[in-house]
Parts: sequence; structure tokens; C-alpha cells
Amino acid sequence: MKSAIQPSLINDPFGDPGLLVQFLLQKRALLFDLGDLSAVSNGNLLKVSHVFVSHTHIDHFIGFDRLLRTLFGREKTLTIYGPKNIIQNVAGKLAGFTWNLVELYDESLTIEVVEVRESGLLKGTFRAIDRFQLCDERQEPFVDGLIVDDPAFSVRTAILEHRVPCLGFALEEKPHANIDKDKLASMKAEPGPWLNELKKSVLRGEAETSLITVPFKEADSSHTADIPLGQLKNDLVEVFPGQKIGYVVDTVFNDRNREKIVGLVDSADIFFCESPFLADEEERGRERCHLTSRQAGILAREAGVKQLQVFHFSSRHKGCREQFYNEAQEAFQG
Repeated sequence: MKSAIQPSLINDPFGDPGLLVQFLLQKRALLFDLGDLSAVSNGNLLKVSHVFVSHTHIDHFIGFDRLLRTLFGREKTLTIYGPKNIIQNVAGKLAGFTWNLVELYDESLTIEVVEVRESGLLKGTFRAIDRFQLCDERQEPFVDGLIVDDPAFSVRTAILEHRVPCLGFALEEKPHANIDKDKLASMKAEPGPWLNELKKSVLRGEAETSLITVPFKEADSSHTADIPLGQLKNDLVEVFPGQKIGYVVDTVFNDRNREKIVGLVDSADIFFCESPFLADEEERGRERCHLTSRQAGILAREAGVKQLQVFHFSSRHKGCREQFYNEAQEAFQG
């Protein structure tokens, strides 16, 4: 398995934008934008640990209530990232409900909200047990666009222009290692916790001369042997670099945004990019601060991405689905 994450658009390209990223080896998922979530099962919503909101126009934020309804009453922390005023937006959503019975629940949902500003990250917490009153506000540095650094992945963001600040995102899966089980069996080594330590040592780049204690089991006896990391790495371990995914919606095509987007999604394996307008509608796109199919293709080509997936098509072009794809691919391939 070369990648442990699987991205998929939530809706038809004419529907509300949104991307679900599932971790294939964990009960975990990420959401990019909170538009119409009716196509996402409760089971998948329960896996969501982080949400990345580009901005809070209704087609990108209407799904907050569905997610809240699914997660409420569970012992879980949900972290939401968004642009300036996202804390106020979440507070307003939560204030629309009555929470006088929350003390009857044994398990309590916590929502951490992170507001991305040029000057830094503003964070706040809402706890169900406290009737979702805002608390623990604090500020942290915003360095090199990095907003999440998890053992399994990282996320960077760029603040783009859409008449309001709108965030673009780049998700990078960190390198991961797999054990060749057939080779493990052929060397008669016993599986166990040492394999996880072996994988971690390889990914950390530890010295190949360092020794790993390996348990062996023969027909009538068991023993251990100290084997150099480099030998085990060559014999048993396959390292995969991980996948990079770009996600950009609702932004205008100008020099400033162009530079930010290209830098953000540089060399991505998949670039999910909005394309509400056709190639001959550049003026309309500029007025509404959106991209055309051709502009999406140009950004993808300049960023050197491997695959472009355009979506968020204008509903006035219902009969032009293939035209969107063709125009974007023509510009992408040059």
C-alpha cells in the first residue's frame, strides 16, 4: 500500500464543495469544508478529528450543524481551522441551541477552534459540559503556513482573496513504512512490538549500525539476536513517501493569489481546485472572485502537480460538465 490516505469529493461537482480524507489503517478522517454533508455517513463523520474551513459562506459552512448533531454526546475533541472570525462564527452556531441538559451526559464533546490570521493563530475552546461557552482563548505563532503537525500528517495553509479571507490548504501524508510479512516468515522471526520500533527507527533515520533485538522461534526453541538496523531495513522494510493533496476554493486569479497557490500546492499528487466558470468567462470570474477552468489548469501546470481534479462548477452550466474537464486539462497539459 503506497498511501494510507484516501481523498474523495463529498458531492457532485455542481454541489457544495467538500473533501473527505479517510485514513485506511485508522478509524480517522479529515474534512475540508462543511457544505452539504448529507452524502457522508454518520460512521464516517464520527471518524473526523480535524475540519479545515476555507471560509464561512453558506455553501462551505452549512454542514456544521449536521456534524455537531452527529458528534454531540460523545467523548471527543474536534479541531476546526478557519479564517479570521471563525471563532465568532462557531460561537454563533452554538448559541443557536439550548444546552440546559448537558449535565445529564456522561461524555462531553470539546471543540477547539483555530483562527488563521496573518499576525498569528488565535485559539479558543468550546466544551459541551460548560454549555459551549468560549474559554481558554490564546494566541500562538503562525510560521511557514504550518497549522497541523501530526505524527501521520501535516497541513499548511495560505490566506487567499475572495473579498473575505479564504484559506487554501495542502495536506501532506508523512512517510510510512511497511513490513514484508513473507520475508519476515522466511527468516523465522517472531512478530511483535519490535517491528513497530524497527519502522520508527527507519523513519527517524537512525544509524544503520544501531542494533535491534529480534526474537526467533525454531521448532523446539526460542532465542534472540541483535541485528543491525541497516540489514533489517534492506531485508524487511519498504518506505513510502506519502501523498500530498492540495485543496483550493473560492479565490480570484491575480498575481498575489497565483504565487501563493502555486507555492502551497507545489508538486501535489492531487490538486482539488474550484472551477465555477468556463474559460471564456474570465471577467465574470474576476467580478465574483472565482476561477475559470482554464485558470485552474494554469495553476496546476505551474505548480507541477501530478493530477488535477476540478469541481465546484456553477449550476448555470449544468450541461457543460465535460467542457469544464476538457478546458482545465488542456491548460494543465499545455
